[in-house]
Order: sequence, then structure tokens, then C-alpha cells
Amino acid sequence: MTIDHAAFMREVPPLTQMRDLLADSDLPIARSLAQLEAMIRRDLDMVRYPIRSWVLPKTAPDGSRAYDALIVGGGQSGLSAAFGLKRSRVDHILVIDEKPAGQEGPWGTYGRMRTLRSEKFVGGMDLGIPNLSIRAWFEAQYGLSAWDAMDKLPKQLWHRYLSWYRRVLDLPVRNNCRLIDFRPAEDGLIAIDVEKDGVPETLWCRKLVFATGIDGNGTPNVLPFIQSLPADRWAHTHDMIDFAKLRGKKVGVLGGAASAFDNAAMAAEMGADEVHLFHRRTDLNPANPVAWGQFNGFLAHFADLDIAQRWRFINHIHSFKPAPPAETMARVKSLSNVIRHGGYTWTDARLDDEKVIIEATDGTHAFDFVILGTGYILDVAVRREFQPHLDLIALWSDVYTPPPGEQNDNLARATYLGASFEMQEKVKGTAPWLNSIFNFSRGAQLSMGTMAIGLSGIKFGAPRLVHGVCQQLFCEDVALYEAGMKKWQTSGATTDE
Repeated sequence: MTIDHAAFMREVPPLTQMRDLLADSDLPIARSLAQLEAMIRRDLDMVRYPIRSWVLPKTAPDGSRAYDALIVGGGQSGLSAAFGLKRSRVDHILVIDEKPAGQEGPWGTYGRMRTLRSEKFVGGMDLGIPNLSIRAWFEAQYGLSAWDAMDKLPKQLWHRYLSWYRRVLDLPVRNNCRLIDFRPAEDGLIAIDVEKDGVPETLWCRKLVFATGIDGNGTPNVLPFIQSLPADRWAHTHDMIDFAKLRGKKVGVLGGAASAFDNAAMAAEMGADEVHLFHRRTDLNPANPVAWGQFNGFLAHFADLDIAQRWRFINHIHSFKPAPPAETMARVKSLSNVIRHGGYTWTDARLDDEKVIIEATDGTHAFDFVILGTGYILDVAVRREFQPHLDLIALWSDVYTPPPGEQNDNLARATYLGASFEMQEKVKGTAPWLNSIFNFSRGAQLSMGTMAIGLSGIKFGAPRLVHGVCQQLFCEDVALYEAGMKKWQTSGATTDE
């Protein structure tokens, strides 16, 4: 069969909306956040069956009740997972995030784009509750016409939506709380050493979920010769950068992806005298292979493919280097103080007479400050929390050897996960407790596709994760549930109870 790939990728026209048939005043939508929140409470009440909490409590070594699940990361993935667990009546949960409230994830920190990269209609954090969607939140405040007129959602609005989402759902998040270590404990529990505002504490849980985003299984990629520079003369795009201090300065930026272009634009807009942007590729292709996969089959069922098929898909996606989005390119092109060096890269750096001297393939350059938009390295070995367990954790290199021509050392270092994001043992029987650790972060892409990254994946990833957590919690205690059922049957219960 021949597929018309151009037609396949063509934008599907929107469905006829109710607003095309009725005046705005007649539409059954909230006219304020207060009204919307009341509608959400009603929605959740209407779909809350079964109503009761069901997870049997486990006592921690300190006498407290162990958390049914503890989620590391309070960004969009962690909040979605927490909401999904609460909807499934897994009530004794906790989300921790090392950042202060409002700085979780990239949106209030290192995300320097003007708008989200995804289309405004891409959603999933609502988990099937329409009034909880970004669209309902937006329309309640700005109206239907404003939604129709908007192209992509401004980053600041998405940031506000996440704070509102957390508040309206009353999700239990503990900020300024950093995970230090985790390890198996007695009675099948997991011990988590954390530091809250500098004070160490040990928590216990039955299931541990890592929702740690783009760098949760690795680290920002920093060129070795840049690391030798003084720390106040360079930054990675992942870092907090005081752009106001770059006013009147000459700045160098390295990278051909969206984050490098965003940071170059930000420096220029904040008053840098000159921003020199270096990128090796000259054929900046605006196509994005992730956009190709925006359909239910790929999003929901990538993880159901066999191991070789998954490797081929992700290996090909990683081999394709998309250009920044069109709006990001336009932003950079509009700035006369951004000078692009297309086709060139950096080979060395040093500090000389208070200037950062960059040796590039087009010559020698002197800058006051340099920024690396060089992406991330996928490698759990660099994560302190995983280092004690590296000999136990199954990686893709342990389970699959790609055929000649398909090798990829970066992908081979990815953790190999089960059907619901659960980690696996390198050698069967050596560390069964790892099955209670769920990797709902960027490092799950090879095993699970896009279900843990980006809004398009959360709609499918969060329910799969929740299913896996609930399945384990029930099956592990099935003997106790059976005993409870027998006791209930002999205690005078009737079929009407």
C-alpha cells in the first residue's frame, strides 16, 4: 500500500464548534474562574465512582503511615500523575520538588520561548475532564473569541494554568524538597532520603515515581573546554541566567536547536550589544518528526511495539535534527543585534584579559559571556540518586543489540522499562524492588515513546502509569483483600451492602 505522507501530515480542519451555531451568551461555559472551579467540583463529583479509598495502609519504620506513592517532580508530568492517582482513590500520596513554588519545570525558569511549542488544542492534563482543560481555563477568563484568535498559548499563561491546576485539585506538593537517595526498606517499602530547606529527613513509600522532566535521566551537555572557564562567564540554556547583566555585552551562543535560538533572542532583547549565534547545520529543516507522531495509534501504543520496532522509531527520531519552530526563527531574524554563524562550531575556549576567547571553525572570537544550547546527555550514571543501583538497573544495552548501522550509544544508556514505566532488574531476581520505581521522565522515551514528554503524551502516559501503580498496589495485597472479603461475608453482610 502506498501512503500519501503529505496528506497524512496535513492539518486536519477543526470540527464544527458549538459556538458556530449559538451566540456566545448562550454557550454553557464558565464566565469566571470561580464559576469554572464550581463546575469542576461538580464534574469530579459526578465521575468519582467508586468513591472509597482502597489502598491498605503500611506502617513505616518510624511508626507513620508510608505513602502509597511518592512523586519526584512537581511539573506538568508530576501533577498529572498525582491527579490520576487521586482519581483512582490512591489518596495517601506526596509530590516533592526541589524548586520553590512556581519554579517547578521550565516555564518559570529556563523556558525562554514566547509560546508553547505545541498547538493550543494539544491537551491531556485534564485526564478527560473538559472543564479542567487549558481551553476551559482560558475561555473562562478571556472569552471564546480570544481563544479562536490565539495561535499558540503564551508561555506565561501556561505557567499560570499549572499553578491553578495544582490549587484547584488540592494536590499535595512539598516544595524546596530535594531527593538525595532512595533504597529498599523493610516490608517492601522504599526509603527516600530528602532535604527540605536544608533539613534532612527520611520518608517511606510503596511506589516511587520519577517525573523529573528533560534532564531526569541525565545532565545538560557541557563541552569539556567550556567547563574550564570561570563559572560566571558561561551558562547552559538549562541554567538560570540573569539576562539583565548582559546589557551592553557581547554574547556568544552555541546550538542549532530551539533553546539556543530562544536564549540568543532573549539576550538580544534584553539589551546585549551583539549576540553571535553559532550552529553547525545550514539546512535548518523546520519539519519535526515528533509532530508526525501526533495520532492516537503512535501516542497510545508505541510501548506495545516489539523491542526492535521501538528502537528503530526512536533512533530515527533522534537522528533527525529539526530546526527551531518558525516563530522562533522569525523572532531571531527580527533582531538586528543577533549575528548568525551558520555552518560553524566551537573547538576551544579560554579566558584572556577578562574576555572569553572562543576558537571557532570560522576564526577567533572574544565574548563577555557565552551560552551553550547543546542539549542533554542521556545517562543515569551521572545522576547521584541512581548511582548506588547502577549494577542492578536494566538498561537497553542489557536487553537489545541493534543490527549493524543502527547502533546508538546514547540510546543504549536508557533505562529499559516495563509496560507501565516500571524499572527492570538487570539480572532477574537480584533486585525485584526496582519494579516499584516508575520512570515517568524524558529517559522513558525509548521504552514508552512520547507518553512521558510533552503535552501530547501526558494524555496517554499518565493513565498508563496510574494503571501500573494501582495494579501493583492491589496485587501485592491480594491475600489481605481476599481475607477481608471472607470476613465481610461472615460478619452478617448482605448483598445490598
